[in-house]
Amino acid sequence: MWAILLSVISCSSSDDFNEPPKAPEKNENLTPGDTERPDWQTASDLFLRYEQTMSVQVTLQKELLPYISQEDMLCAMVGDEIRGICKKPVYNNGEWLLSLVIAGTGNDYFISIHYYCSKLKKIFKIDRWMLFSQSTPPTLNNGRPYVITFF
Repeated sequence: MWAILLSVISCSSSDDFNEPPKAPEKNENLTPGDTERPDWQTASDLFLRYEQTMSVQVTLQKELLPYISQEDMLCAMVGDEIRGICKKPVYNNGEWLLSLVIAGTGNDYFISIHYYCSKLKKIFKIDRWMLFSQSTPPTLNNGRPYVITFF
């Protein structure tokens, strides 16, 4: 009886291998756009106006990793004000890293993140990425960068 049951199970599982592999799902978020590189800049007195800073090291979600280049930019905003910019990602030890020093106060709430991808000519953004806090560690507990996930 066990032999019959095993042969039925093995037959049904081998049928699964006869199906053609499924094509990967198309991701509309990776469709190229036509946005030119933004001219994001911080105010010249930004770090004089705000008594606190928050430093973070980030990388991007895996879907965007093949599109990162040194022409990309990352911008941190509170409301409509730019509070920090990374103008050039760095490739280090096999991964892309973006570092931000963000100016703020204890009264700031959420930081929004805007990422310009030069290869896709597109801006990705998250409106409520993280709360501003001077006590936020620059990396995750294991020393890895924060992963920004846009979609």
